[in-house]
Amino acid sequence: TYNLEHFTDGIRDEPERTPEVFMTHAREAAAIIAEANPDILLLQEVENGRVLEFLNDQFSDPYPYIYISKLRQSSGANDKLNLAMLSRLHPIQVRQLGFYNLGGAGRPARGALAAEFQIDRDFRLLAYNIHLKSNYGEAPRNQAQRGIALHHIAADIVAETYQNALSSNATATVILGDTNVDPDTEQFAADPSLEPLAGAFADLWRGRPIEERTTIPTRQAGETGDPLLVFPPAAFDRVFASKNLAANGPWRAAPPQAIQKGTDTANNLTQPGINGHVSDHHLVYVDLERALSP
Repeated sequence: TYNLEHFTDGIRDEPERTPEVFMTHAREAAAIIAEANPDILLLQEVENGRVLEFLNDQFSDPYPYIYISKLRQSSGANDKLNLAMLSRLHPIQVRQLGFYNLGGAGRPARGALAAEFQIDRDFRLLAYNIHLKSNYGEAPRNQAQRGIALHHIAADIVAETYQNALSSNATATVILGDTNVDPDTEQFAADPSLEPLAGAFADLWRGRPIEERTTIPTRQAGETGDPLLVFPPAAFDRVFASKNLAANGPWRAAPPQAIQKGTDTANNLTQPGINGHVSDHHLVYVDLERALSP
């Protein structure tokens, strides 16, 4: 999973976001992604299919399956912060879970992208790409929106798992993406946002040292940055695995890893595609390994 920080095409964007800057952004992002070389890549903050196709073209071996959401804001306007997936595995199905039709102040931001894969004859994998509400604004409302989003996603997982059970298929689930929460930090220790996943899912970053789990590093202000935007490091980009991936299932989730590069930590106002800055987030990956037979 990789939040690409406003991965837009440079057309009718801010003056400093030109098509040339976008292309540099894409090439540098592709170089980091290639280090992990994932079979399934989940991306956040992708504007449209055009930028996704250009990114895919930067790989020496482009991904054969490409998907992007078409999220809408509550006003009905198209959202530039879409969710995307590149995959080397052929998905059985890919669905968008959109929240824009929900009403009320607790309506979650954005949505989710859900994909299902047949890993082997009797085993299916559900993969959910998420981007939960940011921390801008009132904390109780942000927490409510994140929690409601995860309630909807958890209900969808239950429904899909039950349908597969009728076909005698074992099903496991991974949820990856930018949650904007790190429960191992003081700021979020009492934050209830992730509680809808408690019990049924293992949060694979929990308990890891901050040096290992940092996915959004501290960016200093430097001489020209903003001192009000200096925050402690955190692991906002999280990996959740259903318990059968963390215990006795036919496949196991290995500990997640972060490729901690591509962020200008000296100036927090450096934009993506400029001075080697790719994103304010790091790429996170997790390997699924077949369990050894007893």
